[in-house]
Amino acid sequence: MSVPSAAELTRARTARRVVALLLVLAGLAACVLSLLNVTGGFVGDLRLLVTISFLLLGPGWAAAGFLRRAPAAHVWLLTIGTGVATTLLAGQIMVSTGWWHPAATLYVMTAVSVPFLLRHAVVAQ
Repeated sequence: MSVPSAAELTRARTARRVVALLLVLAGLAACVLSLLNVTGGFVGDLRLLVTISFLLLGPGWAAAGFLRRAPAAHVWLLTIGTGVATTLLAGQIMVSTGWWHPAATLYVMTAVSVPFLLRHAVVAQ
């Protein structure tokens, strides 16, 4: 097993920072589009895409950012697995309790994920 060079580590850190910042923007955009109650047309399709992308990747990237020098495959597997699990858990809680408010759940998941994503954007490992 070879040790990654300093240049490779710098590229990986930069990529992790960019992904974290893009996910912060996606989470904020999803919340804004939800608050504006955008439903149809191109912007409605964009809202769906941005919301699903954030919910599947945002919470997972917030968790995966704590991995130190992990291979990219491990980071992405943890990201997608955690994102899917978090979204399914939130949906299951809403169904089980009868408190069906997906917009509020989006806001909560964004509020929990964004601080960690911002931390990872500043201190990428």
